[in-house]
Amino acid sequence: MKKIYLLTVFLCALFVAKAQSPVKITGNIQTAEKKALEAVTVSLLRAKDSVLVKMEITDKNGAFEFANIIAGKYLLVADAIGFEKLYKPVAAENSHVHEEMLLTASAQVLSGVSVTARRPLVENRIDKTVVNVDASPTNTGLSAMEVLEKSPGVTVNNDGAISLKGKQGVRIFIDGKPAYLSGQDLTNFLKNMSSSQLDQIEIMSQPSAKYDASGNTGIINIKTKKNASNGFNGNFSTSAIFAKYFKNTNNINVNWRKGKTNYYANYGFSYWEGFNDISINRSLRADRNTPFNRYSEQSTFGRFSGYPHNFKIGADYYASKKTTLGVAVNGLFDSRKFKSTGRANIYDSLKQFVQYNDAVSETNDPWNNIGINLNLQQKIGEKGQEVSVDADYILYRTKGKQYSYNYLYNPDNTLSEDPFLLNGYLPANIDIYSLKSDYKLPLKKNATFEAGIKLSYVKTDNDAQYTVYDGNNDKWVNDETRSNHFIYKENINAAYINLQKQIKKFGVQLGLRAEQTIAEGNQLSKNIAFKRNYTKLFPTAYFSYQLNDNNTLGLSYGRRIERPGYQDLNPFQYQLDRYTYREGNPNLQPQFSHNIEASYNYKGALNVSVNYTTVSDIINDVLITTQQPGDSNYTTFQTKQNIASNKNIGLAVSYSAKLAKWWSISVSANVFNNHYKGTIDGEAIDLGLTSYQANLSNQFTFNKGWTAEVSGFYLAKNLESSAILSLPMGMFSVGGGKKILKDKGSIRVNIRDPFYLMSFRGSTDLNRGYTQIHSYWDNRRAIITFTYRFGKNTGTAPRRRTTGADAEQNRVNTGGQQ
Repeated sequence: MKKIYLLTVFLCALFVAKAQSPVKITGNIQTAEKKALEAVTVSLLRAKDSVLVKMEITDKNGAFEFANIIAGKYLLVADAIGFEKLYKPVAAENSHVHEEMLLTASAQVLSGVSVTARRPLVENRIDKTVVNVDASPTNTGLSAMEVLEKSPGVTVNNDGAISLKGKQGVRIFIDGKPAYLSGQDLTNFLKNMSSSQLDQIEIMSQPSAKYDASGNTGIINIKTKKNASNGFNGNFSTSAIFAKYFKNTNNINVNWRKGKTNYYANYGFSYWEGFNDISINRSLRADRNTPFNRYSEQSTFGRFSGYPHNFKIGADYYASKKTTLGVAVNGLFDSRKFKSTGRANIYDSLKQFVQYNDAVSETNDPWNNIGINLNLQQKIGEKGQEVSVDADYILYRTKGKQYSYNYLYNPDNTLSEDPFLLNGYLPANIDIYSLKSDYKLPLKKNATFEAGIKLSYVKTDNDAQYTVYDGNNDKWVNDETRSNHFIYKENINAAYINLQKQIKKFGVQLGLRAEQTIAEGNQLSKNIAFKRNYTKLFPTAYFSYQLNDNNTLGLSYGRRIERPGYQDLNPFQYQLDRYTYREGNPNLQPQFSHNIEASYNYKGALNVSVNYTTVSDIINDVLITTQQPGDSNYTTFQTKQNIASNKNIGLAVSYSAKLAKWWSISVSANVFNNHYKGTIDGEAIDLGLTSYQANLSNQFTFNKGWTAEVSGFYLAKNLESSAILSLPMGMFSVGGGKKILKDKGSIRVNIRDPFYLMSFRGSTDLNRGYTQIHSYWDNRRAIITFTYRFGKNTGTAPRRRTTGADAEQNRVNTGGQQ
């Protein structure tokens, strides 16, 4: 199979070597005084007949970009209130053309006139969907997780797992760099990241070979705000969030650029407190062929708090027009707590009340993360050759502590047995080293060749130390069953090539990525070890055909891998109560997927796509029920297993347009079918369900800086994690805003989920039992946000780096608050 892949790519490479790559046109618009102009309407017209090709709005730095343009002659038109319209011819013959445009003030400028054009909420592009976060008033005061929840085609379940177009296994990137988190840790990170830090969200369901092959269904890239104009400038925001528990977010960005050096810094602090309550009703049995002989009704009331401090500082040095050096340091420090109290009422086979278990548990999880990046960008010659190098070191440290105290009572409130008291000390150290280099070579007739390598090394060291209380001897003793010292080492070596060409209206891009994985796990406490060494190939192919300036067709294919999270391989137990816990699985294998997608795009406003995905050895959360010898009650634990194969087919439609001068709309819908086939807890499953999701946002712009929005989403009944049937869920928000302080400041108000519609209800029907789950959290909120921009905005924006530490950090799992 590897030889077939290599031969196919080689033959295709020979075919496209004569190709012509798509052209990108970028530029900056400034006043005659060299001050950047925001919200200028820039139109791209065909030179021969003045037909409109695309239209863009400049950002806060006066920058605009037209991507995937066919080579040829064009006319740029810049239009802004209070300025003379500017026309500029452009010969788009190279792969990247950059234009600087200066607008002259109109002779009939009226005092007080300001530009009111705004970026659309959603931009539908042929290769990705872009969400402009600030374009929505109801995004203010939210977390990054909640902004994702509202994005087209994205769903977030009750545990914070993110799916795209009904498919699990999405990778989250921050500014082109993987978040290096997974599971509950990624959930906590995104919940503690304020929307005030976000600029755009890019949703890519089919990444190219340049990206790591990890991620079953693609990549979501979260772009943060950056200021990089000449001089000193920045912005500040703060939000007051009124809910059952008060919350507060604060963020400040500053930038200073002078001469060849640019310095930037960001700092954010949040006070985050809330609740997460859950009720679980179980009907349990030995297997499906026997009647239920135990029932339980469990209610757990959880309260969490977090005080995250995050920062990023860095500098770029422009040594020459061709050489740029950069350094960046970022960090996250958080002291997270989660405390829960719960009661489980237990009934016998006749549903007679026989026992109840009271549980109190608490997790204190101080979390420290530091990342250091060194980068170099070197241009070679005058034809666009470019080499970039990134070196990264990232560390995570935590010294988590946990206790779970359980008391089993008889119906007359007397103790049924000695209390079950458990303490845990859970230190974890994670170190990630990464080196990446990319090379770009423009070929003759504007074809483009790209290649690169990446080396990464990860070491995780988790020493779970548990003690239980011995009532007979009145002392704490080591719990050898739960304690475990687990060390995991992983080295991934990767290389890729990428070729692209445009033949008149037909475009093609072919790529191949090879990844070698060398892994070693060692359970020191139990003297159990494993080693893995495998090399896999990941081909990608993209085809596009431009029917005319308004209509484009696309077809793509990609193979991807989803490796287990580091902590998912660690067999330590996280205790909720005596009969409920979470446990890792060192026997997990990676899952592989094949993705095919066909798309149609009309004027960048309407995008329709059909996708088909097959996944082997899918990694899913499962609930396993066991019964310990001598105990009449059942224990249920959550773990991950390679349980099944999955087939997903879906149809997605998204549309974004301005219906009136004051009214813009963005709507998306996705219909999909998931079919799982495999084994869970010793029982064969064959489950399939068709579901759908819809997002709608209405934005209104009025005079004197007033804005408003009504938005919402709905997710129909669907299958979560193969066997969990999730009932419909949805919510809506309303918001509005007003510019103040000479348009340098703004106040926004957002009412989120006013009728408390958002909660999770689901059920499982497996071999050893039937389970019903209801989870709800602090979702109804009133949010007031103030933002202020200061300093001068002149000059051009800096580069936005994609660093060398890739998918490894996405797989960090260290536990934390719910």
